[in-house]
Amino acid sequence: MFSMPQTLPQLLGSVIDLLIALIVIEVVISYLIMFGVRISPHLPFVKFIRSVVNPFLDPVRRLLPPYKTGGWDLSPMIVILLLSFMQNFLWLR
Repeated sequence: MFSMPQTLPQLLGSVIDLLIALIVIEVVISYLIMFGVRISPHLPFVKFIRSVVNPFLDPVRRLLPPYKTGGWDLSPMIVILLLSFMQNFLWLR
């Protein structure tokens, strides 16, 4: 059962957990679209997820564009690692 955060650090930890989940969902959607599953990138939930996730992924994509990393988009992995590190460093778990 989900419980409401009681303190600011708990709230921040929950927001980071939600952001990590949205990044994973974005990766899955991207792979489904890439492999030909008929999901429109113009669907409202896809647009919402990308509007939340892309501001975090775009700076990393500018630093490590796929043509420099062998065609791989490493930005989701790097952002998730940074968010997890921040959570652990700030004791938000």
